[in-house]
Order: sequence, then C-alpha cells, then structure tokens
Amino acid sequence: MMIFIMLCLLFIIISVIGFIRFRVTSPYSKGIFLAVVFSILAVVCLAQNYTQSLIQGAEDGISISNQVAYWLIGEDNWTVERFKEWFELSIYFTLFLIVIYPIVMIAEKRLNRKNV
Repeated sequence: MMIFIMLCLLFIIISVIGFIRFRVTSPYSKGIFLAVVFSILAVVCLAQNYTQSLIQGAEDGISISNQVAYWLIGEDNWTVERFKEWFELSIYFTLFLIVIYPIVMIAEKRLNRKNV
C-alpha cells in the first residue's frame, strides 16, 4: 500500500539531491514543484475513482478504477466513503503544497541574495 507515495517521495528526494549536486538554481522549490505535479496526478486519479464508485450499476459492487488509486488506497475495506476520504485528503495535501511552493521560492531567493 502507498507505493505511489513512496516512489514519488523517493523520486523527489533524489531529484532535489541531484539539483543541489549539479548546482541548479532553486533546487528546493523545483522539488516542491515536482511534488505538486505528482500530487495533482494523484488528485485526478482519486477523483476519477471516487466518481466512478458513485455510478450505480457500473460495476458489480465497487472497485478501484485505476492503478494509481489502487497504489494509494490498497486492497482493504473499499467503501464509497473511504474513496471520498482519500480524494479529499489528496486535495488538502495538494493545496498545502501549492501554498508552500511560493514560500519556498521566496525563501530561496532571499538566501541566494544573502550568499551573493
């Protein structure tokens, strides 16, 4: 369970380390941007999964409708309420990352000005 989150975190950490190693400007904000992109992908997949579960008769019961949603939710206790909960949590997390992104950009620019 949570394979998608772990793989995304690993990719982001390795990317930020690579950005720092190769002296890319604003490595942390670029890492946050990658996290925003992955988070938006998760929101879209979870939204599609949640809305698919609301359609009566679309499946024989409810099921996971895409691989990313499966990686996030796992195999246990599938309910429409759980799908909605995961979808809402992913929205809140994505909004948090979107708010953090400009803050990290400003902090990096200020630190760069002090170091120059």
